[in-house]
Amino acid sequence: MGLAKELDYDLLAQQLIRSIRADKSQEWVNQRLGSTSNIVHRWEKGHAKASWEDFLKFCDVFRIDMKFIFVSYLRFQGEVHEVKELLSFLFSNKSLNDVSKSCGLTTSKLRRLKNGETNLSLNNFLQIIFGFDDMESMALVYDLAANNSIPLLDESNNKRIEITKHYFSNPNIGLVLICLDLNAYKKLSFHQDSFISKASGIPLKEVNEILSLCEANELIEMKNGLYQSGSIRVSDRGSRDQMLNTRKFWLEKAISNMSDKTELDAYGSMVFIASQSARKDIIGLYLRFFEDFKKIVMEDKDEDLIPLILNFNLINPGDDDIND
Repeated sequence: MGLAKELDYDLLAQQLIRSIRADKSQEWVNQRLGSTSNIVHRWEKGHAKASWEDFLKFCDVFRIDMKFIFVSYLRFQGEVHEVKELLSFLFSNKSLNDVSKSCGLTTSKLRRLKNGETNLSLNNFLQIIFGFDDMESMALVYDLAANNSIPLLDESNNKRIEITKHYFSNPNIGLVLICLDLNAYKKLSFHQDSFISKASGIPLKEVNEILSLCEANELIEMKNGLYQSGSIRVSDRGSRDQMLNTRKFWLEKAISNMSDKTELDAYGSMVFIASQSARKDIIGLYLRFFEDFKKIVMEDKDEDLIPLILNFNLINPGDDDIND
């Protein structure tokens, strides 16, 4: 059972609010919220649930840049207080039935939330995003809490951080892990490092080392002679330098593969001029493409699967201020 299915989201919402509050008193926060009662105490004790609107006001008190966080983690560029827009984006390319299966909320509850017939609570929001991606959502809530302790998640988060360190030291870990999801691998009678090496292009010795590391860190477990995903997944959320180095790793792998390019591999570069507004539109187009891309992958029913690497870069090689 994955982390998302095990969490008590009422308790998580309480602890998140407490973690964000940190060393500020409840009275201090209540005053800035304009509350005449101790609403923060009620939220933290579970006597009342913070609505999404309440939570955004609470985050404003602590000057948390929600728009930046939502673009960074969820790729949502709209207004975070527009619940219909937010949920429509999160549910895009997914049926309510699929969303219900992933997060545990009923389809009728999800429909009412999406249509604005029921107010979105912080608890509901957390349950929805953790159902989509528990590791990325865990990183998001710790970002909100400025990495303060969230007791319900601390143990899992420490594992996430440790695994992420390994991933950034060798991103091939991600490539090995997705190869374990190949149907051709699942059809094997028993595990073969040589199959993973052939599918990934990673040397046999390195495959063996990666699998041993993954098993030790609960990323995978052996069942019926084959490796399967464990209780923890890899998250590629790290520092700016770590993420840049990972992009560099995959770019170098793509470039080194060009000599063996097949008619099904795609490479391309384009140099052009455009305005800053056009630049933003291109990035928005990419973000929409990313959602379409995920839909294609999720709806792919062909059993003959292969690992693929996609890189995207849009850069200004010079200075952004030349028109000032």
